[in-house]
Amino acid sequence: MIPVAGFDGVLTTADLPFDAADRAAIAAHWASEVAAKPKLFDGRVLIALDTRIEADRLVARHVEIGFSAFHWWRLRSEARGLSNVFGAAAVVTADGAVLLGRMGAHTAAAGMSYFPCGTPDLSDVVDGRVDLERSIARELQEETGLAAPLARPCPEAFAVSAPKVTAYVRRYETDLDADELERRIAAHLAADPEPELAGVVFVRSVDALTETSPPYVRLVLPHLLGL
Repeated sequence: MIPVAGFDGVLTTADLPFDAADRAAIAAHWASEVAAKPKLFDGRVLIALDTRIEADRLVARHVEIGFSAFHWWRLRSEARGLSNVFGAAAVVTADGAVLLGRMGAHTAAAGMSYFPCGTPDLSDVVDGRVDLERSIARELQEETGLAAPLARPCPEAFAVSAPKVTAYVRRYETDLDADELERRIAAHLAADPEPELAGVVFVRSVDALTETSPPYVRLVLPHLLGL
């Protein structure tokens, strides 16, 4: 985990490292996934070709990929030179709790609990540059209904690396305590006919995390809590 001053990303074109056998496996896997979760959508998302820290900033080159291929790649052990580089909002409440969203049963990450986030897509590209701050704000609003000034981005950000993953985590703060924030998010979820989240949880220690939270959450949480 490395503190960073920001993110610089570009969208480029490159051949993805998938051959004909891979494409057949991707199609078969996606058919199986959709049969189990019919609401899955094979949209276009972004995956990183390379990632580095340069002048205190996280830097990455992204390329466009179908979600079906991304999802297949994500579940396999080998990275093939690719990385899932995405932005996440770490919301810290006025009474010192950190917000995690619990993914709904119809999603590809059903049951997992992590910071509001999402795989960047083409709507996060502006003039050829990948804007993860835009992605973070969009995902936070879509998933929880939170936006500035109620939830405010802070200067603190981290690049958190785990196998095949680099999370760009931006700290957000709010003047509301966990109970009030939970009530507001519950109202947002109730008004959404197809919410991504099944609910939210608020954690105040690393020990409160379970196996449903990925490693990058465990790595950054102590710094958010001031431990």
